[in-house]
Amino acid sequence: MLSKSRIFIESSREAAVAKAIEYFGCDEREIIFEVLSEGTDVADWQVYAFHGTQREYTDLDAGFGVYYEPDGVFLELYPERGLGESLNRTAMAQHLVRKSIKRYEEGVVQNLVINRVGRERIAPSQDEFFLGEDILIDIPQFEMEAHAKLLAPEPGGTMITYNDVMEKVAKAGITHGLDEQVLRNLINEKKYGEDYLIASATMPIDGENGKLVFHFSTDQKTAKPKELEGGKVDYRSLDLYEPVEEGQLLVERVLATEGTPGVSVKGKPIKQKPGKDTPLPKYKNVTINEGKTEMRAKTAGMVEYIYGSVNVSNVYKIDGDVDMSVGKIDFDGSIHIEGNVIAGHVIKASGGVIVGGVVEASEIYAGGNVEVKRGMQGMDKGRIEAGGSISLLYIERGTAVAGGSITVDASIHSVIEAGDSLYAKGKRGSIIGGRAIAAGEIVANSIGSVSQVITEIEVGVMPQKRARISAIEKELEKLAGEILKLDQLDTYLERAKEKLDTETFNKLYRSGVENRKTYTEDIGVLTDEIDALRDELEHANEGKVHVFDTVHPGTRVVISSDMYKVNDEMKYTTFKFLDGQITYMPCEKSKSG
Repeated sequence: MLSKSRIFIESSREAAVAKAIEYFGCDEREIIFEVLSEGTDVADWQVYAFHGTQREYTDLDAGFGVYYEPDGVFLELYPERGLGESLNRTAMAQHLVRKSIKRYEEGVVQNLVINRVGRERIAPSQDEFFLGEDILIDIPQFEMEAHAKLLAPEPGGTMITYNDVMEKVAKAGITHGLDEQVLRNLINEKKYGEDYLIASATMPIDGENGKLVFHFSTDQKTAKPKELEGGKVDYRSLDLYEPVEEGQLLVERVLATEGTPGVSVKGKPIKQKPGKDTPLPKYKNVTINEGKTEMRAKTAGMVEYIYGSVNVSNVYKIDGDVDMSVGKIDFDGSIHIEGNVIAGHVIKASGGVIVGGVVEASEIYAGGNVEVKRGMQGMDKGRIEAGGSISLLYIERGTAVAGGSITVDASIHSVIEAGDSLYAKGKRGSIIGGRAIAAGEIVANSIGSVSQVITEIEVGVMPQKRARISAIEKELEKLAGEILKLDQLDTYLERAKEKLDTETFNKLYRSGVENRKTYTEDIGVLTDEIDALRDELEHANEGKVHVFDTVHPGTRVVISSDMYKVNDEMKYTTFKFLDGQITYMPCEKSKSG
């Protein structure tokens, strides 16, 4: 089959045209000619001839031809035209290798490629080797796949067999993931130059990370009352704690898996990523099995998940009031008081506290949640502190500080500090006078009063958290001093090793090692805590204040470094920190949300 392109080198243009007509066996009008170089006294004319239509010639791809002639082997290059593709140098190089041309001059070929067009003698005269069908195998760098192309034979060339293909596959090193049916399709379909995916690696399966499965709710207890139809609120139905039985499964630790390695198409292992184990959380009043995969309640009571620790507490129940007949209470567990807490009492619990009646000018300190079903009449002395959430019907002239959220129907001339959010919701849903602080958001029906009483509202980081950062910094400084003393002890022991008796030396040495371990662990725990607190400080400007009804004059709103004084009555408003200052807008929350 004749190529549509040839370069003719003759003594004149007319002679080159005549040669082209003779070569292609057609009329001159069917050939497009282009003079590559005109003849001189010492050089012949070079004329490029294309046998085809003007439309084909306009966007013609670059090409090449190899010709075996009596005076040598010649390589011709034909440049692209218009939008045609440039020369595929790789395909040309592969063709020259397959033709098994003896003693061909690579430098001549390179120069011809640089010039992009022309005809040059690249090897001495020799018999032509006619190409048979062949297969070209390509394996990318990471050996994830192997591809193959069937190369077309020349007229008279032999056809490739399945056994020939398998030999080439083996020579390429493919030992895994071979699809023999695809190879058979490649041979039978005769789609020369088309890419076939003949082998694929088995990809590794990464191990799964270990995880903790909690068999109780770890959601922060909202202490929100159940809202009834008609806008009424049931303050006796609150989300405060979860009861457990002795031996009840609380946490299950699922171990990480190693995963499965993969295999490349050349049979090499592909490493997988093993999963990472997750340790059990801190705990109190809980049993751990030998394999450290299960955490069960040691006793019946209530379970709480506070600051990453699973705590099971007993419940101390008081059927009546806490009065002089009961005295102070300090209990390692939870406390349930059916009646009131009379003025002057102090109640401490490592767990939660529930009060069925009223809290007068007394103090309640709880590690968990606190629920006061009726409210607090603080008389400027009452105080409630909770590691979790606080819920009470009202608070008047008292203080409530919670690590979690606080829910109240009415706060009157009181100090409220919520480590999460503050919800003034219910029949009144009001904050009148005093100070209300929340690390998250504050949601209320109304703030302040028509008498313009000073009411301070702040969202951001709790004051005690700033104090905690300061305390941790001092503790870390103290621990660093203890580590320094241990370093001095090590230096002393090294120098006095020969003078001290063995028993004294060993005693001092063991004491130093044990103390260093304890101090190092304490530093790690405190460092994690202070990092978390500092992160909270950085995001202290994200809190918002949402008011569904009225914000009265006399209210002061503080967010981050800015304060906004309300001088005129405002309705249905959200306050937030934006572009370095407090701004207000229509309320972003719905009352039912």
